[in-house]
Amino acid sequence: MIKHIRILPGGLAVLAAVLFCLLTACRDHSRDGMSGADINVYNHGPDAIVSMQVNGYGGPRANPYGGGGFCCVMVPDVWRPGLTAKITWTSDPNSWMKSSEMPDDYETHYQKHGPIIVPIERWEEDQACGFDVHIFPCDKVRIVRSCHMRDSPEYPVQPEPDGIKKAQNVLINHIKEEIVCPTPQSPR
Repeated sequence: MIKHIRILPGGLAVLAAVLFCLLTACRDHSRDGMSGADINVYNHGPDAIVSMQVNGYGGPRANPYGGGGFCCVMVPDVWRPGLTAKITWTSDPNSWMKSSEMPDDYETHYQKHGPIIVPIERWEEDQACGFDVHIFPCDKVRIVRSCHMRDSPEYPVQPEPDGIKKAQNVLINHIKEEIVCPTPQSPR
């Protein structure tokens, strides 16, 4: 025999809020002109990227001169002028060190970058595949969308010809390339 179930005074409101959140998350985003795209990060520098975010969405890690992929970020289906993304990332300037040489406070040497507002380069409707974030030394960032493979001549950002050798120097030989960024000139 089932006894009377009592709902606490705030319980119905909590249940309604949970159901609302679930239904909103499952709605069809294609009607508002947005679609999910994989985030790919390409690291063009000697410091490993240990974390990154695009508009608050988490992203992949990337070894020096390497890349990684992660799902997902919401992106407009159609490019329009003025489209930007907010990029933040954390780098490890000591990723070249042998693990036996790492100090106990290793993570305190991580460097935070951004937020940087980056224009998203124009793409055509038939090229709305991934969402590729290219991070260069000195906090330079490019964002492209392309269905071409990374090593294709049609891909908008060509890989460095000696990128594999640079990655091997950092990861295998433990030799880090020194990069000097220009300092901004102050107005007089």
